[in-house]
Amino acid sequence: MQETTHIRKASLDDFERIIDLENTCFTSELAYTRRQLRYLLTKANSTVLVETTNTIVRGFIIILYRKRTRVAGIETINVDPAYRKQGVGLRLLNAAEEDIRKKGMHKIRLEVSTTNHAAIMLYENAGFKKIAFLKNYYLYDHDDSRDAIRMIKELR
Repeated sequence: MQETTHIRKASLDDFERIIDLENTCFTSELAYTRRQLRYLLTKANSTVLVETTNTIVRGFIIILYRKRTRVAGIETINVDPAYRKQGVGLRLLNAAEEDIRKKGMHKIRLEVSTTNHAAIMLYENAGFKKIAFLKNYYLYDHDDSRDAIRMIKELR
């Protein structure tokens, strides 16, 4: 039996699964905390979208809106490792772009680690362009850091 997938706005019912995915996809130093994710889900000027099957959340994306600048930011995108390379990330990005357009935003911005080659390829395939190199963007507790790339997509 084939499972149907769809993308919808996340609810508090999805919170524990979102936490699980965040902790699966990122190290504890980079992962959002429960408190931060709850805020992004319930109070921030943001939207959290999830892709679900009949039974499970496969991935999620968090979009932050900066109304004054009309720029939306992709805060994070997480896909369950069991569902990677199946188009989940691209579908979430496309749904986010649709939501961003509906809110009257003109540009999408994101930052990605220079070592996350799969994500960089996903963003480039979705039409994002590299615009800046960010030295030591991700800082770790043990005095280590990682560089990032800022990417932009202009919406027409």
